[in-house]
Amino acid sequence: MTIDSARPWLDSYAPGIPHDIEPAKGSLIDLVRVTAEKYPKATALEYFGAETTYESMVEQIQRAAEGLRELGVKKGDTVALILPNCPQHVVAFYAILRLGAIVVEHNPLYTPRELRHQFEDHGARFAIAWDKVVKTIQAFPADVPIDGIVSIDVTRAMPLMTRIQLRLPVKRARESRERLTTTVSGTTPWEKIAGSPRIDPKHPRPETEDLALIQYTSGTTGSPKGAMLTHGNLLSNAAQCQAWIPQIKEGSSVVYAILPMFHAYGLTLCLTFAMRMGARLVLFPAFEPSLVLAAMKKHPPTFLPAVPPIYQRLQRAADDAGVSSKASTSPSRGRCRSRRRSSTRGRSARAAG
Repeated sequence: MTIDSARPWLDSYAPGIPHDIEPAKGSLIDLVRVTAEKYPKATALEYFGAETTYESMVEQIQRAAEGLRELGVKKGDTVALILPNCPQHVVAFYAILRLGAIVVEHNPLYTPRELRHQFEDHGARFAIAWDKVVKTIQAFPADVPIDGIVSIDVTRAMPLMTRIQLRLPVKRARESRERLTTTVSGTTPWEKIAGSPRIDPKHPRPETEDLALIQYTSGTTGSPKGAMLTHGNLLSNAAQCQAWIPQIKEGSSVVYAILPMFHAYGLTLCLTFAMRMGARLVLFPAFEPSLVLAAMKKHPPTFLPAVPPIYQRLQRAADDAGVSSKASTSPSRGRCRSRRRSSTRGRSARAAG
């Protein structure tokens, strides 16, 4: 009996997909460092047209890590992230990891009861939160203590012209602004954290077997449970994605982050795999077909991971707008297919917005 004979699923692999990958080494911090060294001037993040290079993103991670260290975050601490897709989400995720701390992702659309239950479970004393969620956290009872809240206004990462448009004294601008941000007090603004000096390069870094992430399950058959994932686990996931989708090339791909990064599917393909590949990650805080179609005119995706309902809505919107279908890569079997309807495996998830 060979090792492969006990793994019948290998018969379903597409031609050229390796049966095994090398064991993971290093940490997720090494992943972004190596990518930034390879492609320093390449665009890492795009958000409503605003672009951040890999070189700049790594510097922002170093500064945010120092800001969080000064706030009191240390190795082994759990830090809650409660954010939609935005550049601050990516930087905060890696800044927490740089300290050897542990990220706990949360859906910002959770009810106060759902959010409180998870905080009671993981015990995070620090939270980096969308300002629209801050008051919910501040309303937690005394038996769910929080030492510090970093508030994020997601509009601050948008281009200047977009921010000016959101401030216009007209109903549509006011409604958009109210959906995206609000005024809060009693928090540390993200800009203060991000404006810190760079962390000392000698500050201890995480190792392969260190815990990196607590990712809660959907709770389909009971209460959500926190899955504990190491740096090695997440590095392996990113490497598996690269092996599974070989037509996604390093340094030249465009990945659309329509899936919410607080879910495992979006986190794996956008927060880790895209960063490993040196891809341009186009961030959408909520799924709006018109925004996606507009972005396609500037930088069409080479990889658009999603779930069937999203593909269907995009196709309908494209038909209505007179946009022709083109070849797209989905995670299913690692193949590039030109088709009217795409499908892939994964759970349907509602993005913040």
